[in-house]
Amino acid sequence: MSDEDEVQNSECLRNVFRSFVCVTLSLLLLLHIYAYFWGPSFDNVDGDFSDIKYVVMQLSRGLSEVNQQHKMLQSEMERLSTVLPAVTAAAGKAKDAIEPSLRKNNRQAIDVYNYDRQIADYALETAGARVLDTANTIEHIIYESPVSWALHVLSSWVCRQCQGARAMIRPGTLPGECWAFKGARGEATIRLIGTVMITGVSVEHIPPHISPTREISSAPRLFQIEGLEFRTDPYPHDFGSFEYNKDGKPIQYFDVLHPSSKGYNVVRIRVVSNWGHPVYTCVYRVRVHGELVSGQVPRSDEAHSRIENE
Repeated sequence: MSDEDEVQNSECLRNVFRSFVCVTLSLLLLLHIYAYFWGPSFDNVDGDFSDIKYVVMQLSRGLSEVNQQHKMLQSEMERLSTVLPAVTAAAGKAKDAIEPSLRKNNRQAIDVYNYDRQIADYALETAGARVLDTANTIEHIIYESPVSWALHVLSSWVCRQCQGARAMIRPGTLPGECWAFKGARGEATIRLIGTVMITGVSVEHIPPHISPTREISSAPRLFQIEGLEFRTDPYPHDFGSFEYNKDGKPIQYFDVLHPSSKGYNVVRIRVVSNWGHPVYTCVYRVRVHGELVSGQVPRSDEAHSRIENE
């Protein structure tokens, strides 16, 4: 029973006592008047009155105790009403402070070396995802001869699906197994394995201790994730901009900043800057996480035909 119910019950009991006392005193007064004017044996009635008076005194004492309890409950309710807002505000602040750390700890608890076995990646090429194009991004390649340079230019002109960009949706992340493009800005459009309610993305780069140069200034720094209805969608959904920390773990998870109420099967990653490399940027692995919409997973032959028809 809550404090409010106890207060209501005590108030009801006090009203009953008051009514009983008033009725009893009224009866006593009437009996006195009757005995004085019409009763032949006032002394006998007076004894009965004494018993009734004793009962009334006991009831009055009980009523006073109920009144005291009622006052105590009222004061306790007033104290709680003044304390509860502060407690509620403190609880809200504690929840706001704890929840991000819990989410962070949950993500950090994922084993980096067994990452793909613990969280689904809907941008994985071996599962059916594809790189659709890389817009005007220029791939960075060390040309060994004019012939290799000419072949690369010809293949890039014939097929806009950048072969190098496929590295960032493949499992391997050894040094050099990355999508390298010139400068610090580039973008790639990826068809996912199905329509996905996107909740987060992961970006991976090799750690400095396995880099041949012992530094990773070519790692992406600021990047943006967009959701598209189709490859040339002029009004993409902005999931947010994020920063990869080169001093953090190799695989870093990011919750989307602007969730969408619908799913997307095409995403675009825009790299805005790197960590200072003057020539090129390397993107080793990009993962897209979330939930499939109604289990929509296109077959591999459907994925190929859709890419060709784009």
